[in-house]
Amino acid sequence: MEFFKPGQFEIEFTKYFKTFVPVSILLLVVAVIGLVKPGLNYGIDFRGGVEAHVAFKNKVDAAELRSTLGTKLDNVSIVSFSDSADKHEFLVTAQSDSIELVTKALNTELTNKYGAMSDDTWKLERMDVVGAKVGADLRRSALLSLLYTCLLIGLYMYWRFDLRFSPGVLACIFHDLIIVGGFIALTRMEFSTTLVAALLTLAGYSINDTVVVYDRIREVEGKFLGKSRAQLLNYAINSTISRTLMTAITTLGSCIIIYYFGGPTLKDFALVLFVGILIGTYSTFFVSAPLYLWADKKFGAEASKSALKAGRV
Repeated sequence: MEFFKPGQFEIEFTKYFKTFVPVSILLLVVAVIGLVKPGLNYGIDFRGGVEAHVAFKNKVDAAELRSTLGTKLDNVSIVSFSDSADKHEFLVTAQSDSIELVTKALNTELTNKYGAMSDDTWKLERMDVVGAKVGADLRRSALLSLLYTCLLIGLYMYWRFDLRFSPGVLACIFHDLIIVGGFIALTRMEFSTTLVAALLTLAGYSINDTVVVYDRIREVEGKFLGKSRAQLLNYAINSTISRTLMTAITTLGSCIIIYYFGGPTLKDFALVLFVGILIGTYSTFFVSAPLYLWADKKFGAEASKSALKAGRV
């Protein structure tokens, strides 16, 4: 079933490349500024601290709970993850090296506000602590995992295709991840291991769309020998645009459903994926494609020789 017929598109994407280059540069500049200042709002996984699981008998407003605890604890984060008729549960995280200090503050403030701890008021179900050193190690591991993913994908593209394609792939992935990272920083989302998983997912999504276009370029190179590289590129994008748009629409729909029905803990994950898919679709058309033309001019002759030796052409 096709909602868009490939033959109906004859868009000259190459005419718009110069227009969208400043757009990408502006987005990258804003994103880098956001990553530097204010920077990422690291969650307990990365900055270290204490996480408490608190259950209330009666309904409690999360904003009110945050206001109550914020006077005694640093960088308090409140997440509601269960809200039933007889139990209302929250994850309370605070930046502290002392589990005793957080326990004392919780007991004092919650007792003053909601009464003494009991089955009829509130209960402290669980306490976990993450040390600052562990948080720093996790930050380093998360950054390296993103970096290695990008580099390995670029190397695979060089091996699978040739030197004309790998620069566009690497630039596309870094372009998408930096812009989404800037979005996370500027919106002050709590940067946790969940969002690292979202970024790694986006790296794979971005490369998937780009590979479809690049594979079509390689496919038509031998069929239209009299065509210019720009014409081949326009044809490749137009012939795959149906697939690209339908993939984006269906995945965006999934993100919307997760955002509204997946619960509080998945909202940030779904929102990051939503923004990343939009950026990834844009970069498929206006980042990886023009970089292919640039790389073809610079490395075309060398890449053709390597491809012939490897039997890829």
